[in-house]
Amino acid sequence: MNGFRLEERGLPPRLEAGVAAGSNGANDLAGGGRRWQEVGGEDEDALSKARLAAQAHLQALREHMDQGAQAYQRLESVVFMTAESVKSDRRLLNEEKRAFAAERQQLEAAREGLCREREEFRQAREQFEHERRNLQQQQQQQRAPAGDGIQSTPPMPKTSAPMLQGTSSRAPAQASVSSATTVQLGSGGPSTLALPRRILVFGGFDGQADHRSTEVLDLSSMTFSLGPTMGVGRSGCAVAALDERRVLVAGGFDGSRSLDTTELVDPLTLKVVPGPCMATRRNACAAVRIDEHRLLVIGGSDDASELDSTELLDLETMAFAQGPQMGTRRNACAASLLDGRRLLVIGGSDGCSDLDSTEMLDLNTMTFSPGPRMGTRRNFCATSLLRPGAVTAPGAGLLLVFGGSDGSSSLNSTEVLDVSELTFMPGPHMGTWRSGCAAAVLGPEQLLVVGGFDGSNHLETTEVLDVSCMSFSSGPRLGTWRSGCAAAPC
Repeated sequence: MNGFRLEERGLPPRLEAGVAAGSNGANDLAGGGRRWQEVGGEDEDALSKARLAAQAHLQALREHMDQGAQAYQRLESVVFMTAESVKSDRRLLNEEKRAFAAERQQLEAAREGLCREREEFRQAREQFEHERRNLQQQQQQQRAPAGDGIQSTPPMPKTSAPMLQGTSSRAPAQASVSSATTVQLGSGGPSTLALPRRILVFGGFDGQADHRSTEVLDLSSMTFSLGPTMGVGRSGCAVAALDERRVLVAGGFDGSRSLDTTELVDPLTLKVVPGPCMATRRNACAAVRIDEHRLLVIGGSDDASELDSTELLDLETMAFAQGPQMGTRRNACAASLLDGRRLLVIGGSDGCSDLDSTEMLDLNTMTFSPGPRMGTRRNFCATSLLRPGAVTAPGAGLLLVFGGSDGSSSLNSTEVLDVSELTFMPGPHMGTWRSGCAAAVLGPEQLLVVGGFDGSNHLETTEVLDVSCMSFSSGPRLGTWRSGCAAAPC
């Protein structure tokens, strides 16, 4: 058999074309597989990268959460420590409150004990004075001739007056005083009244409380006794006698605020009733009856500022109306009527400094003008007018100004105004420094200075000025310390 080789024989054309096409298809399939493998590898690489990034993010989130938990634990520890500290402070505060309450109770008990001791002392002193008066009366009865009565009033003072301390020859001479001699009762009014039988002392401050109480000085025995009780406590109040049955108490400070209220006291029955209200709250004011129908309340403080205003009280309608305005604000001033035409306002404080100036009110025109100047600044001083020559020389008179404060200390000095000359002169020195004292007329040539503050202590002492020799002597003691008090003879 002849050998046969395909290559030698060759293929038909169609079959050869099919074989070639199959070969090309296989080649294309192989190339597509390679391309798919290449694309799948790229996706797998991206997924791996995303997986790694997610793992890193989760790790960072875990670390952040761990840090937050640690910070929360630290904050919780700080809050706990703070709460414990607050609890400890609260316990200490409660202990201090209990200790303070116990100490306060002890102080209250000590204060009550002191008040009891003072009351016992006052009663013992009154008993002693009563026994002393009885002994004096027995001695007078033994010395008096048969049929003579016992002297019920103190003897009249000497009528000749030497020259004032430190004054020139212009000091007015004192006329002789007859049995008809009358005096102006403090600054209460222009008309002359009979010699007073008693002195009423109102309110004041003892270092702890503003007093509602009053005291009555019996001039026949020169001893104080407890008087009527006012409706409210009043220190820095002003008083003036309206007539024989009415004394007006105006304004003052009750321990919390200045007052616009007034009270009326009957000096015979010692009954207290409410009076008319002022238009303005006034503490440390002055009050003067200027004629038979009107009373003037002057200056003071309303707690916000010092006042330059005044108020007029109509004694018939008992209603207040606006009065004339001063040229200067004057808190803690004093005032007195000089005669039927003039009223003098003295010293005080304008809110910046204590004053040595005065102002004169013309009662005809009801206008203020500058008055004579004092030698010393005086705030919370007292004043009173004596007319020892009223019978023979109606224009004569001595206005005395007592104590006060010059802005740095309480004063024991006085000044005397010659009403006819309108010049101030140095007066005698008191035995005690007195700021916030009161003054009242005892007789034609005697004045009483009551209470006050000496710079360290509130005072229950008094002093009597004898104008005939221009010297002070100790007066009767009050039952209570009283600074910022007021006094009125009646």
